[in-house]
Amino acid sequence: MLNFTGFVVTEILVCYNVRMMDETIKLLIILAVGLVTLILLRLISGKRKRLHVRFICNLLKVLVVVGCLVAILNVYTDLEKLAAALLTGGGLILAILSFAAQKVLNNILSGISISFSRPFDLGDKIKVMNGNTPIAEGTVSDITLRHTVIMTYDGQSCIIPNGTMNESMLVNVSAREKIGNFLEITVGFDTDFDLALKLTEEIVRGTENVIDCTKPLISRFEADGPVIKTTVWTKNVAENFVACGSIRKKLIEAFRDNNITIPYQTITIESIPESSGGERAKNQVKNQENDPGRRRKNHPGNAERK
Repeated sequence: MLNFTGFVVTEILVCYNVRMMDETIKLLIILAVGLVTLILLRLISGKRKRLHVRFICNLLKVLVVVGCLVAILNVYTDLEKLAAALLTGGGLILAILSFAAQKVLNNILSGISISFSRPFDLGDKIKVMNGNTPIAEGTVSDITLRHTVIMTYDGQSCIIPNGTMNESMLVNVSAREKIGNFLEITVGFDTDFDLALKLTEEIVRGTENVIDCTKPLISRFEADGPVIKTTVWTKNVAENFVACGSIRKKLIEAFRDNNITIPYQTITIESIPESSGGERAKNQVKNQENDPGRRRKNHPGNAERK
């Protein structure tokens, strides 16, 4: 009888150990598959600089993690029963979480909409507008399930929820083949305008990264003098900033060499010597004393007559 009991216990332990080994093997397989999938998605997301690829990879990462958790619950039946009990009795908790997650779901759905409609791509230079008010302006560097990251021109990361991106007006500067920027410079009224216009056009067209420019002209008159205006065209915004800065430097040097004046406002301050100020005050007092009308006003008899 004891031998039979020992045999039964041994068989039960063996079955339990086999079951535990099976569950452990399944757990290791699930973790390995999930880890390899996440690594592959990360590699694909890093190599492919496309907006929809980046967003889909981030979405798949979340789905892989959720799928691994569900698979682990299926392996361990005790955990599966516990999870089912929590889901059955936690209706109120689920309702509260669903209400709190409305913005999260809105950002996810907006991200899906943006990734498929593709109003911009990674590396594009965009401007996000709320009516006439700019929210952010810069280069799109990343998009996640929740937000879009824009690197501004001063090096800051602007994180905007996908819901806001989907509802805002977007200006995609990179969608154009070339970028134009106005360039203005004021000259004096005694300037040789033909020479100034000729120098401006030659310098603009000869500057690096400049694709084209409009013919310079005198756009308007200011208090300091006429304003010469042209449009500088380059491939992108970054090249335009560099080109315009170089053009301004060259224009200042060329105008200086050709005696073309760039006017600027000046303020002249004169100091009055203390002695001169004292003499002026004394003369002012004498003039007041010699004023007949003032003497009559201050005469004692006038006060009595009043």
